[in-house]
Amino acid sequence: MLTRITTAILLLILLVPTGCSEMSDRDKASESVLVEAPDATPSMTPAELARRFRAAYAQGIKLVQQGQYGLALGAFEQAVALKPMSSEALFNLGACYEAIGDPPRAINIYRRVLALTPNDADCYANLGTSFIKMYYRDKSPVWRRMAREAWQHSLELNPGQADVRAFVAKSESLD
Repeated sequence: MLTRITTAILLLILLVPTGCSEMSDRDKASESVLVEAPDATPSMTPAELARRFRAAYAQGIKLVQQGQYGLALGAFEQAVALKPMSSEALFNLGACYEAIGDPPRAINIYRRVLALTPNDADCYANLGTSFIKMYYRDKSPVWRRMAREAWQHSLELNPGQADVRAFVAKSESLD
């Protein structure tokens, strides 16, 4: 099972890992493997490609858990290079960009995730967080509206998200 990083707004809107699930035994075994350059060549076997992906992905998760988002970003970039259609690797890559203060890039990546998995409540929640960061940066009400819409869509998909409900309420108080 793959692990995800989700974001939450805390005072100044900080990235916090939440909702992470356990890695499978296979992912744990690859966690200690040194991440190699992607170099996905046509001669690489599917098993080798999968092993390198798991190693890069596990390394990214490990670095996030240590709070090293910039380094984790590199690991997730490798994972995406090896498996470009991995919504999990893309999702975590977006969360890392958001954590290092690049919400525009995070927004673009979250949109790629939503193209692959359109009913992803966590991705809509993170997208809303990136939008609200843009609101705080630019003070444009358009970003605040987009944040609310993303969070409301997330709540439609998964109504049990108290934190997202709180984000919507807080964004309404910004009017």
